[in-house]
Amino acid sequence: MTLMTILGYITIGIIIGWLSRIITKDRGVAMIPSLAFGVLGSLAGMGIVLIIDVAGAAFYAGIGALCILFTVNVFSHETANMISHETAFFRNGGNFGGYRRK
Repeated sequence: MTLMTILGYITIGIIIGWLSRIITKDRGVAMIPSLAFGVLGSLAGMGIVLIIDVAGAAFYAGIGALCILFTVNVFSHETANMISHETAFFRNGGNFGGYRRK
C-alpha cells in the first residue's frame, strides 16, 4: 500500500464529507466534523476490505464514509432536539406545553 493510495482514500472521505454537509445543511454536524468523519469512515472501510482481502476497496471506502456520516448526522440531530426541549422545560419551571401544575 503506497502513500498515494492512502491519500486517494482520504480524498474520497473528504469529498463525501463535504457533500454530506452540503446536502444536510443545518440539520447535520458542522463542516469540519463532517470532513473528519468522512475520512474516518473511508479509512475504516478501506481497512476492513484490505483485512478480509476483497476487491473494490475504493467502493467500500465510500460506503464506509457514507454509513458513518449517516449515523453521526442522525444521532447528533436527535441529541440537539432533546437538549433544546429539556432547556425549555426547565426554563419554564416544569411548565411544558403550556400546562400549569396545580
